[in-house]
Amino acid sequence: MVLKSKKVYNLKKISVFVKQQEALNLLIGSTVVLFLLAQILIALHWFSLRYIALPIELDVFLKHWWTIITYGFFHQDFLALFFNMLLLFYFGSILSDFKPGQKIWQIYLSGIFFGAVFFLLSYRWLPDFYVKKGPLLGASAGVMAVMTYATLLTPHYQIKIRFLGYFKLVHILIFFVLFNLLQIPLGNPGGYFAHLGGLTAGFIWFWIDQSLKRKNTTTPFNHIQKPKLQKETEIDRILDKISRSGYESLTDEEKAELFKQSNK
Repeated sequence: MVLKSKKVYNLKKISVFVKQQEALNLLIGSTVVLFLLAQILIALHWFSLRYIALPIELDVFLKHWWTIITYGFFHQDFLALFFNMLLLFYFGSILSDFKPGQKIWQIYLSGIFFGAVFFLLSYRWLPDFYVKKGPLLGASAGVMAVMTYATLLTPHYQIKIRFLGYFKLVHILIFFVLFNLLQIPLGNPGGYFAHLGGLTAGFIWFWIDQSLKRKNTTTPFNHIQKPKLQKETEIDRILDKISRSGYESLTDEEKAELFKQSNK
């Protein structure tokens, strides 16, 4: 009887973990599969990246309108894919701890869209001699949106970088923003503007969610919602614990409670 109970409990624990991570795994997995598939088709001369890359010419973009999204799911080379997916894994895992489910897809796709808009507009603002003519390809804008949202949600969360030590998310994000700003005059400004578009998308999503949260907790009927407020206080405590010590520091009961509330 004890063994059966323990087995059921472990299955429940595994189910909670899988449910929280499945959206992130699907996002990373689909991007990797599309990269491999594209490389095979290109080698067979059956496919070209120009059909899914975001062009800088407005007339070409209007004919290939789907590229405003597809560019974010393909990469030119393995190195770009590797670093984008590595960042997405780290920051997406943190985001999944706080926002289980499909939230990461909303933020990521918004980052891809805003990145495309910033990319297209940047070439209307910059002088011709300053612009490197070329299409946009890669997941960087979507990754930047996830990084921004996760950082704003828990700025003091620390991750360990091998050989360098622990760094807070807010410091990592500041580094990436400054790096992008400093790189704009050196070449490929459209790509770096796309990154800033992703950052903007992450900030907007965070602002929307925080506004909705404040609105839901300032209703004039709060005095008759004491059980609900107590539950929200418990969730806030759990999220604060994750922010300080990471997801693995939670007890099994806290993980189950977080999963239960995320599905409501």
